[in-house]
Amino acid sequence: MNVTKINRLSSAGNIVMVGCFDTKGEDFGYLYTCLVQLGVNVITINTGIMGSTNLFPVHIEAEIVALKASTTLTGIRDINDRGNAIEVMGNGAATIIEDLFVQNKVNAIIGMGGGGGTFIAIKAMQALPFGFPKLCISTLATKDLSTHIGSKDILLMPSIVDVAGLNSISKVIMRQGASAIVGMMQASVQSDIRPNRSIAISVFGNTTICADKCTEILKEKKYEILAFHSVGVGGRTMEGLTRDGCFDAVLDITTTELADELCGGICSAGPKRLTAASDMGIPQVVVPGCLDMVNFGPLDTVPEKFKVRQLYSWAPDVTLMRTNAEENRTLGKIIAEKLNVSKAPVIVLLPMGGLSQIGGEGEVFYNPAIDLELFNSIKEHINRNIKIVEVQSNINTEEFAIHAVNSLLEII
Repeated sequence: MNVTKINRLSSAGNIVMVGCFDTKGEDFGYLYTCLVQLGVNVITINTGIMGSTNLFPVHIEAEIVALKASTTLTGIRDINDRGNAIEVMGNGAATIIEDLFVQNKVNAIIGMGGGGGTFIAIKAMQALPFGFPKLCISTLATKDLSTHIGSKDILLMPSIVDVAGLNSISKVIMRQGASAIVGMMQASVQSDIRPNRSIAISVFGNTTICADKCTEILKEKKYEILAFHSVGVGGRTMEGLTRDGCFDAVLDITTTELADELCGGICSAGPKRLTAASDMGIPQVVVPGCLDMVNFGPLDTVPEKFKVRQLYSWAPDVTLMRTNAEENRTLGKIIAEKLNVSKAPVIVLLPMGGLSQIGGEGEVFYNPAIDLELFNSIKEHINRNIKIVEVQSNINTEEFAIHAVNSLLEII
């Protein structure tokens, strides 16, 4: 069945059921029955490359899913690579589901499977925004799938037994899974996801005083503030929710994850950090907060090439490395290039009194000459239309926080 022929949302609601119907047809047939008995319409997408099922209606067959990923089932079979098949079918399903969402034809999704089926379902769910109900019944639910789930609000439900034929346990799990996704759908009110005055702020232990003061001031002005801890997953989540349209502005106080991405630290948020607000046209105030440090684990885990560098034990499981002049020049260029493409106003604040609490005067990472390399690099590469403000205080002070809030209010 062609995607475009699926009706728009009914009063009962449309739920996508995605999975490998070739090998799990009996299981999905029972899940389909559970959903229908709860009074919802079910749109079925087959991602199994070896066939299909006649146990329930299949609206979008695997061949269509493969075509959406610019290939064919024959091509996938000829390659004979399980990893490739999972990636391709996940991408194809994601494209179809995104189309359904944009066309207002679906308002929840449920998947089910073992290893391959789980990864395909999770990949497909990545196309959907925050607040859209997503549930996957999985044999892998108790494992760490954070790398695959990322910042998405995907609910994993343990299958307890393998998804390999019906039994007294799997039937209970499927009935509960069906009831859960229907309940999530009924509780989801897309128009109420956020208020009109919502601001994201990034924070770290070394910028807590500043972030807390910013939050206090903005809350007094009736803004909703959502804080994200810049330890990798925090930055990725903030970027993801920004792309989902959850914020009106971003106060990016703590961009330390860029240093970890550059140097291989444990708090990298990936190469897309500091891109979402620019891409989405959302006003942002950006500070090179804590770019004077790279985060590693315990001292014995610091890469050998960095053993001779200036190191500081922040906690038993966290070793900080002071960034050097060359790294700061590179980071300055990276920041400028990411902000130069912004479709909305940007202000960059430079804390002349230090980039972190421990980068202040008299502290262990205090080195204004290296900080200046960063500042000069930003200035050298930034577009002229982006405002740069030098603030004569340490970042982790209430004084700096007031400058940050005033700058944000200026461009909102």
